[in-house]
Amino acid sequence: MRISGPRSIGMLLAAGMAALSLAAVAGCDNGGGGDDTSVVPDVPDVSDPGTDPGTDPGTVDPGDRDPGPTDPGVGDDNLPDIPDICVPACTDRECGSDGCGNTCGTCTAANTTCDMLKGKCVATCDWPTFKPTITWGTTGAISTLQTPADAAVVKATCFDYTGDGLGDNGLKGLAGQVNGPLADAVSGGSIAILFELAGVTDYLNTATFQLNGLLGKSTATPAATTGDFQVQEESYVTNICKPMIYFEGATIVAGALAAGPSQFQLSIPIQTDLVIDATLIQAKLKANITAGATADGFAATEGVLSGVLTKQQLDAAIAKLQASCDAAPAASKPSFCSYLKVVTSAESLLFDLHQNGDGTFAAKTKDLTGDAASVCLTYTLSTAKVTGFVPAATP
Repeated sequence: MRISGPRSIGMLLAAGMAALSLAAVAGCDNGGGGDDTSVVPDVPDVSDPGTDPGTDPGTVDPGDRDPGPTDPGVGDDNLPDIPDICVPACTDRECGSDGCGNTCGTCTAANTTCDMLKGKCVATCDWPTFKPTITWGTTGAISTLQTPADAAVVKATCFDYTGDGLGDNGLKGLAGQVNGPLADAVSGGSIAILFELAGVTDYLNTATFQLNGLLGKSTATPAATTGDFQVQEESYVTNICKPMIYFEGATIVAGALAAGPSQFQLSIPIQTDLVIDATLIQAKLKANITAGATADGFAATEGVLSGVLTKQQLDAAIAKLQASCDAAPAASKPSFCSYLKVVTSAESLLFDLHQNGDGTFAAKTKDLTGDAASVCLTYTLSTAKVTGFVPAATP
């Protein structure tokens, strides 16, 4: 998904709704050049892996961080060099990202293109003809969005990726840095994320349907988190006439909404000529529907959206940014260049998971290198009604 906007953190959340671990990459860059006189954001001290920044030191869970001074293979000659493991997620996929920075293949047949979300080659379509036929189902708009910082909340709320029955969130140590700007972006209307329940008429129990994630724009002045919205055309892959982000097989059971796992690729514009790609794997979401079956949309509480970003994906994104910085003249380097060193130093905080090599994950420990980050966001939805597409900008 490709999103534009004045704040990189807003772009990332709008694009992936879950790729927040890349937020530190772009800082608060607005695409400008020249000398960067901004203050480097406060990044938690990662020198003490036993401390959870932003929480009461007296409540630290020793199991949440690597108790050793370093990860194996990272700057300690006395420890074995353990290579990164990333298993390509290409099962039933014939094209698109493999989750490890490479692809599962390309589409070579005439008049076909890759559905990046499903990893299938599908027929191209005529978007100008298809666009006027689109209608939208009942919709909810994200009204609050944050990443939980408290270890107890994470364990009880977020999705479990290690099989220990407890939720995971590699972003919790950065919550103090991202939750404020994130709240401002949502409440101020710079990002508007819509969940569409396609074809749903029973909001208590529906066996299977497609849930679409769309980018919207409030029609109110000032922007609101409920009411009427227009959909940005960038919400769709126009050459296959499908939403950028969707979950097939979503369900509602006794009012509980659930979808996933799925994966999707994000294309995140940092500057006009610089786009970085990342793939969120094993993405899941849940929420409790509190109002529905009305013309004004549906509302939901206790929402959770999670996924996993591999170290390979983040390293590739950082490398692309660094290459852009290296190529830029000294007097006109992009302002995000000053943040890359900070991002690199904070990586160990993000990577709370170890890839086992079979598509599963274990918790990072002294003996298991952290090479993947669980991403957990909590949200609420307010009623929303889609009135059409955002009008094209006048040349």
